[in-house]
Amino acid sequence: MDATVELFDAKRREFHLDRYRFAAARVKGLRVLDCACGTGYGVRLLHELGSAAQLVGVDIVAASAQYGRRYHGVGSAWFVCAAGERLPLRDASIDIVTSFETVEHVPDDYALVEEFHRVLRPEGKLIVSTPNRWPLEDAPFHVREYDRASFVSVLASRFDCLEFYNQNSGSDTPFNHNQARGIVVTTLANENLAECYIAVCQRKA
Repeated sequence: MDATVELFDAKRREFHLDRYRFAAARVKGLRVLDCACGTGYGVRLLHELGSAAQLVGVDIVAASAQYGRRYHGVGSAWFVCAAGERLPLRDASIDIVTSFETVEHVPDDYALVEEFHRVLRPEGKLIVSTPNRWPLEDAPFHVREYDRASFVSVLASRFDCLEFYNQNSGSDTPFNHNQARGIVVTTLANENLAECYIAVCQRKA
């Protein structure tokens, strides 16, 4: 899916784009890895809206990386085909990792988080999202589901969670829980209403 293409449902496209707009406010002048970048539209947004200094888009599907290079190759961005658990990057070479809707897909979520930790510089940041309790029968490409506690638990193995947010699409899906589109701070009162969670984390020493 390329969320910049009008072929797809507008609310779902904006749901994906909103995450990158959120992240773009934090990447100016930095080296950024977008892990599981898909077709690469997020890399382009982080360049155009966020003014990131360097961008690397990584996806396990070769056709996605090729599409990204062709349609969203901008500035100093480059795209590579690789698994998130085995990134072709040097230790401590990245300032910020973005990875949206990834952790629920990989066989070993702790290995993915460990790899993010490895490539980030000391005190580097991770901006990461996952669906809130989407049943596996409704998400055939997911290998596990998370609630807030289990998501924080895997992240806390290598990161301190600095900020935590609910994201909702405003769409008719039951996972949206009749919420308006947007990204709001997660609280005890609203955590079960999230369609997805977004965490902003800092690398532990």
